[in-house]
Amino acid sequence: MNKFCIIVNKDRDEHLELTGRVQDFLAAQGKQFAVRTESLDTADAEWKPIPEDVDCIIVLGGDGTMIRAANRLLKYDIPIFGINAGNLGYLTGVEARDAEKGLERICNGNFRVQNRMMLDGEINGNYADSALNEVAITRSGVSRMINLAVYVNGALLDVVTGDGLLISTPTGSTGYNLSAGGAVVTPEAQLILITPICPHSLSSREIVVSGEDEISVEIRQNRRGPEVGAVATFDGRAAIELNTEDKIVVKRSAYTTKMVQLDERTFFEVLRSKLGSVGKE
Repeated sequence: MNKFCIIVNKDRDEHLELTGRVQDFLAAQGKQFAVRTESLDTADAEWKPIPEDVDCIIVLGGDGTMIRAANRLLKYDIPIFGINAGNLGYLTGVEARDAEKGLERICNGNFRVQNRMMLDGEINGNYADSALNEVAITRSGVSRMINLAVYVNGALLDVVTGDGLLISTPTGSTGYNLSAGGAVVTPEAQLILITPICPHSLSSREIVVSGEDEISVEIRQNRRGPEVGAVATFDGRAAIELNTEDKIVVKRSAYTTKMVQLDERTFFEVLRSKLGSVGKE
């Protein structure tokens, strides 16, 4: 890899110290690079285009920065390497203190590219978006429970009454899905997880389906009347208000997120260290 684009979350690298280290290292290696900065408040329209001949995107930030980058760059089909300048950094490839070590491995070709499946979603056939982690359908504010009819390939699966529903990728299994009691799935699996959020039923449980299945969710009226107080979000971005009889269709995206992996630790080692497992060898 010879041409890089560095995407910097300036809220995480306020004084651009880490950015300077990355630039200095790449320059010393004779590599070409461009720099793009973003903020948690940055709108998509404010981003400058990524050069088309870039070999790798280096993301400086945390998991949120990685997810935003994945969604904004999905049509570029360029591998992404994350350097953690945030908190958890579960999706990043290396910690900030080891930035040069990780970049050296990339410059030497000592890495692999892992394809992470994504989801596409439509609301009433109009609004469309993609997600690396999950599509969430949840109650808004302090509204009461919502009723969601869930279909898989047109067949009714369940009517979930509760705080909402998550439709997650394997990458998203360690995010909101995990907090909602869902299973952890290895990132290269080709599966979709359907996880109720605080269901008001003993029978509503997580279901795992094929990556080729299509999930439809219909908003049903609750006891309070037609104002259901529900919203849909794609990877936590701006909430879209939902009404009774609205329909959300989610399926596997044609795009994938290509993540650069250094293979220094297995998925399970990262899982234990990042998510606080007490199990030790």
